[in-house]
Amino acid sequence: MLHIIFKTIKLTKNMAKFLNTSATNYFLEELIKNAKDRLVLISPFLKLNDRMRELLADKNRLKIDMRIVYGKSELAPEEMNWLKTQTYIRTSFCKNLHAKCYLNEEFCIITSLNLYEFSQINNNEMEVLINRNEDAELYKDTYEEAQRIIRISEEVNNSSPDIVSAKPE
Repeated sequence: MLHIIFKTIKLTKNMAKFLNTSATNYFLEELIKNAKDRLVLISPFLKLNDRMRELLADKNRLKIDMRIVYGKSELAPEEMNWLKTQTYIRTSFCKNLHAKCYLNEEFCIITSLNLYEFSQINNNEMEVLINRNEDAELYKDTYEEAQRIIRISEEVNNSSPDIVSAKPE
């Protein structure tokens, strides 16, 4: 189904697609909903709204490997406590993080949008959507940089089982 949705925005071969504020929120939700193997969410600020929590909890029930990297401030106790209840979400802190990148095994979003409730409702945002099948090199480069950021980050939530992330093909 995700392929049909993305085809409707007419991604052309080897070309990322620009999206505006409302599309940014929509495609972030679609990216999370359609993750089948892995999900990486990199955002300096992290305060999840109820809808994001619901989507992530559903992926947790499906035992999807999820990594969340944040970096600008300590998480609120409520946020940290909720994350600790999600067995398949591994959370890491990366100092000096400014990047915002969200990806699953098929699509990647590079955006100005923080995973922060206020930002998702009030800010004007921009996004570039990358389809792995249409622009494999750009997806691979983005995936590799996301993995580097994960490696240099300090894991905060160690309650997760050992999960091995699949490498891009």
